[in-house]
Amino acid sequence: MRIAKKRHRAGQFTCHVKRGDTVLVLAGRSIGEKRRVTSVDPQRERALVEGVNLVTKHQRAQGSPNSPAAQQQAGRIERPSPIHISNLMVVCTNEACNKPTRPHRHYDESQQRWVRDCRHCGEILDKSED
Repeated sequence: MRIAKKRHRAGQFTCHVKRGDTVLVLAGRSIGEKRRVTSVDPQRERALVEGVNLVTKHQRAQGSPNSPAAQQQAGRIERPSPIHISNLMVVCTNEACNKPTRPHRHYDESQQRWVRDCRHCGEILDKSED
């Protein structure tokens, strides 16, 4: 099994992609698809995107054959594999814009925090956590 190499120390790297963002896939088998990010690993610079970079895992049944509750599904199972964040581009949440964009960061005085916004229409990509 290959061990994942840590590229950055904790708190050293900030991803342009966050969990819950809608992204456009720029490379790979799923090129051109718009999907939602389920999780991000900033140290490895990878993200899990639903329905993108699917790999087939061959899995055998676990547990005793007499107890069906303890059995795990056997066979070929498709599941998403992490994709590098350089192959993803954030899509604007504004219905009028809806374009892929490189997020611009600025400090919002009203929310007292750094926010990301669209370079095309100026819509804030980070929703308020109220």
